[in-house]
Amino acid sequence: MAIRSSGVCPKCARDVQDGWRVCPACAVPLLAGNSGRETETVFSHPPSSSGIEEGRFPAGTVLAGRYRVLGLVGRGGMGEVYRAHDQILNQAVALKFLAGARLDEAALARFRNEVRIARQVSHPNVCRVYDIGAIEGQHYLSMEYLDGEDLNSLIRRIGRLPQDKAIEFTRKICAGLAAAHERGALHRDLKPANIMIDGRGQVRIMDFGLARISHRLLAKGHPSWHN
Repeated sequence: MAIRSSGVCPKCARDVQDGWRVCPACAVPLLAGNSGRETETVFSHPPSSSGIEEGRFPAGTVLAGRYRVLGLVGRGGMGEVYRAHDQILNQAVALKFLAGARLDEAALARFRNEVRIARQVSHPNVCRVYDIGAIEGQHYLSMEYLDGEDLNSLIRRIGRLPQDKAIEFTRKICAGLAAAHERGALHRDLKPANIMIDGRGQVRIMDFGLARISHRLLAKGHPSWHN
């Protein structure tokens, strides 16, 4: 269902939308229209920036005969992240490319094993991992596309989370980790930048299994990964 704009926050004047219980910028409580009832909490993602330069794969490019690139959404030391449309399954996905040095067989085997384990994790608080592939010698990970904002960015923007929201987020992070640990998946790089708050306000843990391969790339002189 489309989200309609319902006005501005009475405290900070940020645009707010139907279904928001608190303003994502200043955390002031919001009311839904004239009903006088609070509605479900939703944290919005920050406005997309037109300043992000185009990646190696321009919008419209079809990769592996399957993924139509919709745009570059992030760039870091390990490579680029694209939003794409899976034309076979008819759904949005994220493609995370591992840039830099080619992976040797030992590193590739470890990476495949990490992906094999991570894709078994299915939980509301964990971003789903789908598959691994290679295009023009560069390996990529296909995963669930989340339209939202990472926890690190959210905290920088609003200063601090309300106590009840911080407790809620912590419980959901622990629940997601427990589900992953049951499958033998270890994150190895859990931090606010790898916790996503999606468009419905749900907490999602990102990037299971990437820490080990990132450390191998870092050992070869690559900068740190920030996405």
